Amino acid sequence: MDFDGDGTLDLVSGSYDPGEIYLFRGEGKGRFKARETIKDKSGKPVLRVPDQKDRVESFGSWLALVDWDNDGDLDLLIGGFDGSMVVRLNEGTRTRPEFATDNVPVLIEKEPLKVPHGHANPVVVDWDGDGRWDIVSGSADGGVYWYRNVGPPGAPRFARAVTLVPPHVGNGYSEFLDADEEPKPGIRAQIAVTDYNGDGRLDILLGDFCSNVVARRDLTPDQRQELTALRQKMAETEVDLTREQERVEAQLKEAFKHFTRDDWAKEANQEKWRKKRQELYDGPEVKKVSQVYSGQTRQLRQYLQKPTQPAIGDDRATAHGYVWLYLRKDGQ
Repeated sequence: MDFDGDGTLDLVSGSYDPGEIYLFRGEGKGRFKARETIKDKSGKPVLRVPDQKDRVESFGSWLALVDWDNDGDLDLLIGGFDGSMVVRLNEGTRTRPEFATDNVPVLIEKEPLKVPHGHANPVVVDWDGDGRWDIVSGSADGGVYWYRNVGPPGAPRFARAVTLVPPHVGNGYSEFLDADEEPKPGIRAQIAVTDYNGDGRLDILLGDFCSNVVARRDLTPDQRQELTALRQKMAETEVDLTREQERVEAQLKEAFKHFTRDDWAKEANQEKWRKKRQELYDGPEVKKVSQVYSGQTRQLRQYLQKPTQPAIGDDRATAHGYVWLYLRKDGQ
């Protein structure tokens, strides 16, 4: 991306922590200058929450550059860890950007756009070929979502999400694979949109994350039968565990529904939330189901391969980050 219109390609990037936006100015021939933080016209770093009280409020930012208001320069479209998107308008020029001191929220029918489960990483592209740029985004759940631009030039408006790639089924961690089973696309979808095979249609490249545990290849018929029975029990327990977790999260939300943004910025209130959460998860109902599931997980280990490079947190799991290609078909 040529950030400043000088004819040389630059690199721009968001960040997890502190969520600032960075520029690596191109020098040509594949060389780039040291990182600099993109700032607004008042000299403050561009953030998703400009007046944040705590640095975690802007945690996790992804961006795309687009002429949002059709005035001939490039503005910043910033996706967030929470799934929201905001725009920081360029009030300067194409070659001398000066960014506003506040954000414009991206809306769908007057409500804030929210990518399912968070990790909004927008790509600006005319997906449907109608002459208006759209937003396509990956997400934490592994899905890819298209937000069609239905507004006029300079005043983009967006339709509700259309799923282009379905979300991953599972939580993405230590998921079971049989010995001859191939991995599936995982969670945390990061995408690029391009005509990969030159057929005139836009395709999707998707980078993911997942960790898997894999069954041993030398299992006897009896062990195979035991494994099948155990996995059925674990599936039933997972349903119970999910139900209990949803109950706890609903109670937690209700207990703190009166908290304002300023309340959440106070460390004492964050600590109060952490203690309440721990108290609820330590309750007898959750603990009972969790102990059953932990026992089943320990029992499962005897049937699993031991990987050469274990994933963090599970020495029987292997983490992967594959890139998957989704070729577009007629009518999509």
